[in-house]
Amino acid sequence: MKASNTQTVRPIKLPSLLKRRESFTFVLLIIVILVGIALSPSFQDMTYILKSATKYMEFGLVALTMTLVIIAGQIDLSVGSIMACVATFTAMMFHAGMDMGLACVIGLVIAFGFGTFNGILIAYVKLPSMIVTIGTMSLFRGLSQIFIGDASLGKFPEWFNSIEKNAVFKIGNASFSVTILLFIIMSVAFFFILHKTSLGRKIFAIGTNERAAAYSGINTKRIKCLLFSFSGLMAGLAGILTMSRLLLVRFDMASGGELDVITMVLLGGADINGGKGSILGTFLAVIIVLLLKTGLIVANVKAQDQMFVMGLLLLLSIVIPNVGQMIRDKKN
Repeated sequence: MKASNTQTVRPIKLPSLLKRRESFTFVLLIIVILVGIALSPSFQDMTYILKSATKYMEFGLVALTMTLVIIAGQIDLSVGSIMACVATFTAMMFHAGMDMGLACVIGLVIAFGFGTFNGILIAYVKLPSMIVTIGTMSLFRGLSQIFIGDASLGKFPEWFNSIEKNAVFKIGNASFSVTILLFIIMSVAFFFILHKTSLGRKIFAIGTNERAAAYSGINTKRIKCLLFSFSGLMAGLAGILTMSRLLLVRFDMASGGELDVITMVLLGGADINGGKGSILGTFLAVIIVLLLKTGLIVANVKAQDQMFVMGLLLLLSIVIPNVGQMIRDKKN
């Protein structure tokens, strides 16, 4: 009997780098850069881009903690309202005679408390995070409006006004502000926490299968509550930075900001169902949102059209990685 010449045909596997969810984010970043350069020469001016970066870095800071929240299988829709409410309380304390520095510290404590309130309802009372944070989104925004109505609060100390304009360091003619530097430092810190520590592994485990994580000895309740506490804290910090940039506070400050934050996280490759995501992906997505919105402004695109583009981007960030996963599953 002749030996069979039939050989087992193995499926060609993509390089591991191309399988990563951040790959789509990186490709999209290159496309946005090329399109932006085609739209306007101003897009090639690093100084112009950095001047436009601050408000997106504020949301980027919130996106870092939101990444951890979503990887854990949760969501926080109250971050924009926390930004406004904390800024309101901070401004009120200053106008009541308190030192601005102390008012900011107390504002951050209040922000941590708001996040902890969310976390207790979600982790210990076992209410769905979406329902809880929809409720507190209205609650915190309503508190801000109750205290200051439709008025605005301003006239802050000189050192506090436009903190982001203070150049920390320069590379050539490009000046990097306090907010940009803070975002970079916090990105590195959160990367280490999520990808290099046992806490990060526990967050992934909770998002993959919370019940199994609890059976393995992970204190899922405490970790979930902690994530929301720090989500509130980061939102409070972003609110104070926004207040400094705008030189005033209104109850509707950062309205819709939670959608920008969630877009950044999902665009960065996080799975809305939990268990997947990375700080690197979120970092790249923040840059994409910055460049895309700056490019749309340069091209004089109307605000409503910008909303359409961002909505389309959010859908693509969810659909494309999942379609890719389906294709890989069929090949396997």
